[in-house]
This record gives sequence, C-alpha cells and structure tokens, in this order.
Amino acid sequence: MLKFILNSSQNFEIFNLYIMNKTITFFFIGIIFFSINCDTKREALGADNEIRVICSNIDEKIIKSYLSQIFSDTLFSPEPEPYYQLKFSTPETYNQLKKQSKVIVAAVNRDRGNPGLKLVERILPNENLKKTLTEDPVILMRNVYAKNQLFMVINAISETILNGTIQSKKNAFRKEYNDQFISRQNNYLGERDRNISLEDSIFNDQGWKMNIPWGWISIKNIKDSNFVWLGKEMPFQWIGVNWINGDYVSTMDKLEVGRYIWDWPKKFYGNIQFNDYKFNLDETSFNGSTAWRSKGVWETIDKLDPKGGPFCSYLLYDNITDRTFYINYLIHHPGNDKSIYMRKLDQVVRSINTNIK
Repeated sequence: MLKFILNSSQNFEIFNLYIMNKTITFFFIGIIFFSINCDTKREALGADNEIRVICSNIDEKIIKSYLSQIFSDTLFSPEPEPYYQLKFSTPETYNQLKKQSKVIVAAVNRDRGNPGLKLVERILPNENLKKTLTEDPVILMRNVYAKNQLFMVINAISETILNGTIQSKKNAFRKEYNDQFISRQNNYLGERDRNISLEDSIFNDQGWKMNIPWGWISIKNIKDSNFVWLGKEMPFQWIGVNWINGDYVSTMDKLEVGRYIWDWPKKFYGNIQFNDYKFNLDETSFNGSTAWRSKGVWETIDKLDPKGGPFCSYLLYDNITDRTFYINYLIHHPGNDKSIYMRKLDQVVRSINTNIK
C-alpha cells in the first residue's frame, strides 16, 4: 500500500511505503521526493559503488556496523569485495557531498554538541524529525539535490533501536539501491554509447540482439555455430552466449545443471576452467523466466600464464525461440575493483532480446 502526503510548506512530497512481511506485520520506509521538477536537476555525482556517509566521528562505528549489515552483498573475486564502499566524512563536508548519487546523513549520539545531530536537525523539517524519534529512525529520499539520487537520513535515539530495523528494512533498501544502479547504468546503454554495428551483425547471423557498449568486439560470431563470443580490454572482459534447440532446462536436475555449467568453459573458451572456490549454483529470475545461475571464480588452465577472476553464468529456456540459452560473463582485473564491472555486465547480458520482428 502506498500512502501519499503533501506538505506544501516544506515544498516536498512524502511517500510512506508500507511493506507486508510474512507475519502480516508492517514496516515503514519514508521516501521523500522534493516537488521541484527533477528535469531541472543535473545527474547525481560519484561512482555507483560508493555510498557517502556523513556523520560525526563519535557515531561512525555504530553507523558503519548498521550499514555493513544492510549492504552486505559481496563478490568473491576470489578476495571478498563488497558491492558498495562506505566512505565516511564529517558533517563539515555536507555541502560538498550533498549532490553525490548515494548520500547518508546520520546521528545516534544525542549530545547537543554532536555536529551530526545538528546537521540532521537542520535538514529535516520538524514533523519528520519527530517521526524519526517516535516511529522510524530511518528515512530514505530520492532526487533531493540531483537526478537519480538516493538520500538517507538516520536519526536514532539509540544503537539498539537502530539495529532493530535491520531485518525489516534491508531487503527493501537493497532493492532501492539496486534499482538506482540499474537506472543510472541504463543512461550509458543508450544508442549513442553502444556498438550498433556489432549488435546488428549478431542479429543478422544469430537472430537475437543484446545492448553492447562501445569498446566490445566480436571474438567469434559464425553463423549457425550457436555460439557468440565477445571481448573487451581495459579491463579484460568476456561474454559468451551458446544455445541449443529445445527445452533442456526442465529435463535436468541440479547436479546435471552443475555439471553442464562446470564443463562449459573448457568446451567453448578452451583455455580456462572454473575453480571450486566459492562455486555457487541457485535458481533465479532472468527477464521474467526461471533460470539457473552460477557464480564463482575462473582460472586459466595454463599455469605458466596464470589469470583469473569472478564469473557469472545463466542457464535458461527461451520459449519464444524454443532454445536453451547459456550466458556467461567474466572479468580479469587483478588488484582493482571488479564488483561494479560485474554488475554492469549483468545488465548487458540481461538486455538480450529474442522477440524481434
């Protein structure tokens, strides 16, 4: 249920989003949208894997613990790499950081000299300030100072009360931040930023399309081979798509799916294999279809030329073409951030379209 309230004196709109959980109880997430037309604002600044957290030093430990439990998604590459980097700054930096894409202003310590508390009290109108103290200590806002911005305010009277919101909020917050990531990345997958000639070549030869960014090339795209292999450098990335006629997904159990995925890179790439470290196989949704998803670490077979990194694969049936598709992507970017590239690659492969007339 979505409840709409307009507070014209503060010049913003407040949406109270109530979400029902399995025990038929409700929790509250306040999402504030300033009523200023978003078209007049510029795109939010900053990297899509950074969350700028503004609080006093005395609150940093508590806030870091809380946010680390909310944003706990991790890529193993093979080293653990969080999807989001929490970057802390003191309240004096607020004006410099308020137009970043992900901003969190937080206060827990109630000392009147706490600069974080003073900042929270300054930016929240009285009505909403009271609600954070009596109803919900966390408010999530969109597009406050820029387009495609998420702006969170935490105003908790104690660490215990704040931590009591983790289980009820984390899935909804993760979805909000993931949706924002997708929205911002879609800005870079428009026609002006894509390799249209490569897209058309694949469509003419194979009968399906994918939104392929500039910089990608075809390593292998032979008509009737049922295999397309794309590559990009800086950093090194691959996408592989293979398909067979018919529905094989419904006839395979989890063990058979795992074996098929495990053997795939040797058969189609030739020089790499998957490692059993953090190898994971589960069911997920892919563009509305049920799919098997595998994540883990790949490595070169040639030990004299050691390379490796994270990979993700999908195995799914497409009823439009009556084909079983296997889609893989991977990256080699040692010593550097890989999670944001992997999330971008996931958007690219999910743009595959077989329903073209």
